[in-house]
Amino acid sequence: MYGQRELFHSNLLGWYFDALPEAADATFRPFSLDGADTRRFVERERGHIDLVFHWADRAPLVIENKVFSLPRREQLDGYRAATAGWQHPPAFVLLSVSEPDFVLDEWRHVDYGELAERIVDALPGDPSYEVETMRRYALLVSDLDRLISTVDIRSDDEPVWLSDSLLSSLSSSQMRAALQKARAQRIARSLNDMLPGLDPPAKGDLSNATPLVEILERSRVDGKDALLGWQLQGDQFRRAAVYWGGGIDGRDARSKQRREELSRAHPEFFAFPNGLPQAHQGRKEFNHFAPSFVYQYVKTPGLTVGQLKAAAVAVHDAVRG
Repeated sequence: MYGQRELFHSNLLGWYFDALPEAADATFRPFSLDGADTRRFVERERGHIDLVFHWADRAPLVIENKVFSLPRREQLDGYRAATAGWQHPPAFVLLSVSEPDFVLDEWRHVDYGELAERIVDALPGDPSYEVETMRRYALLVSDLDRLISTVDIRSDDEPVWLSDSLLSSLSSSQMRAALQKARAQRIARSLNDMLPGLDPPAKGDLSNATPLVEILERSRVDGKDALLGWQLQGDQFRRAAVYWGGGIDGRDARSKQRREELSRAHPEFFAFPNGLPQAHQGRKEFNHFAPSFVYQYVKTPGLTVGQLKAAAVAVHDAVRG
């Protein structure tokens, strides 16, 4: 879904470069660097790079386009490495609604609000199809920029998840899913800022149409590799363990029994932090996601960002203690 959205924006910007060259140059040339190239043209999906704009009298401009997903340092570093052997070294622009939480080095971040303003300022006054198309596109990305701000975290007192009233106001199920995933990613980013060095880092995602955030840290349990920690999916807060190796991970009944025996021997893995309900829900002693995931859960409707942060710290200290 996210690839299709980003492909739409990239294709339209590539079309803009060809259809309205003077306006497109006014929009994008200021981001380029001194240099030279063969001629003016645009490349789409060169390797995994979304767009490359070329001018005869400027260095090429690489554009990585993110809509709802957060940029990743590893991905941007990979694109820089892929261009290292180009005959004409490029400049780099990260086009996204969300500002990265790391130093961009050679990349320049341009948000969708700025993109909309630059397009509107560059468009000529004639009412042609091409001009009207880009004028409407500028309105679209400006609205998108305002919409995505609804997933930003402004206070520890606000609920972790977006309100039902906001989600129900959106007619598109894809838009609802995109915003919920974007919110989960921002919650995860906030946790990673608070607990640097997590291995692996906190993760935000969407699973079965429900937002999910988790911290599952690498550990060893009775000589076996494991991940220990928690998940919040919807209003279920789960204490969880993921085991593998030694015949304990599998879909058969015996493997499930071994996971439960190991979990029963370590009740501390499933203790809920103070401030959360303490009696786990569900009819079974343990719940499972085969082949390796074991958990117990409590219901935490209306959990706030601050409450989740406090729970995350408590579990992290217990796992690392």
